Amino acid sequence: ICFSSVPSHALCNSEQLLGGGSLQEYRQPWAQLVKLHQDGWIKGPNGRLLLWIPVTLRQPLYSMWTTRVIPAGCCIELDLSHMVHGHMWHKCY
Repeated sequence: ICFSSVPSHALCNSEQLLGGGSLQEYRQPWAQLVKLHQDGWIKGPNGRLLLWIPVTLRQPLYSMWTTRVIPAGCCIELDLSHMVHGHMWHKCY
């Protein structure tokens, strides 16, 4: 799960968000499994909350389905590589 053009910024331990599974195990297209909703929450399968994006930062947000951005650097990118979530959220400090 990555919201950046830099692959190393991907979310670690994403299987926790996916309930222990992988994106390939779901029948829905995976692009619908993890997405930014109108209320600002990026949610995973079964409505699992990943993070909330403030209104002022939602556009333009680099999505997981972005393949190229012209001009480079015009979208907000998220580095989730050090983000704690799921059962590990208490380790954020």
